[in-house]
Amino acid sequence: MYDFASSALGSQASYGGKTGPEQRVAKVPIVFIHGNSDGALADGAEEWAQGWSANIEHFQRMDYTSAELYAITYGDRMLANALTSRSVNCSILLRLRRFVEAVLIYTNAKQIHIVAHSMGVTLARKVIQGGFAHIGGDSGDEKSASPSKCHLGNPIRHRVHTLVGIAGANYGLCLCTANLAVLSSPACNKEIGFWTHSDGCAAAMTYKHQAERRRFEEKKHCDDGKSVETECQSKEEEEEEEQYATVLRELNTPDKGKDAHFVVSLWSSADAIIGPTNLVWGRPTSMIPHSDNSTIYTEHSHYSIKWMTVDDQFAFLDT
Repeated sequence: MYDFASSALGSQASYGGKTGPEQRVAKVPIVFIHGNSDGALADGAEEWAQGWSANIEHFQRMDYTSAELYAITYGDRMLANALTSRSVNCSILLRLRRFVEAVLIYTNAKQIHIVAHSMGVTLARKVIQGGFAHIGGDSGDEKSASPSKCHLGNPIRHRVHTLVGIAGANYGLCLCTANLAVLSSPACNKEIGFWTHSDGCAAAMTYKHQAERRRFEEKKHCDDGKSVETECQSKEEEEEEEQYATVLRELNTPDKGKDAHFVVSLWSSADAIIGPTNLVWGRPTSMIPHSDNSTIYTEHSHYSIKWMTVDDQFAFLDT
């Protein structure tokens, strides 16, 4: 059994549900999945702790009810623990997967929408894709080099109509390239976090040019007969490999397909966490693979983009 209400964390730790047994679910239910250190609803004045309160209030003004809006909290909401205590681990994933399943059963809905922010984008995508998660155990020892397994269940892409990913890091975070961060921070772990190799970030704006240049030089080296064919092939494959966290690589496997019927990616060039270019390995890290729509804003922070874009979110979800 899961305590989805998380009453020990206070009344701001969850939201959603019918006001009575006769209340009808008239719209496609929306599940909100927060980012690292945040929670279901606002808890304090800090920008990073506003939860989904503004979003829920906006949707209610647009005739959604509590029977159609759902959110829970999966962490302790302490910013100091953002890098040192949290990652994409089985404990969090199982909790969120069971919550999504519970919403589907409780509302008797054929499909739901999911709106996710920051780390929540990665969590949402794994919840949707299901299967085995080789990404840390439930023991809390997330720094372990030997990840354990958990099975989330079968994919539920067909049960998710629209996925809106806000300020996600689908190819890693450039702030997670430093060796110290990798060693000390589960959130930057090479297996279960948002690590990406520094080559993907050192000169993000010119990465593609640099990669093409390296491949050209290597090809010339091979064409000149200075190396055997197998060595050249091996170097070419190594050169083309993009090195970032295992959990992200698994989510981005090309044969996985779309995570929902309609996929939306939103981010801001004023995001100090993701970085102004948003580029990792020459592509926007906030772009969910196979996105049907993407929007780039210019003035929202990593946190404010969540509630400053509610009009656009509503437009995508008003089905």
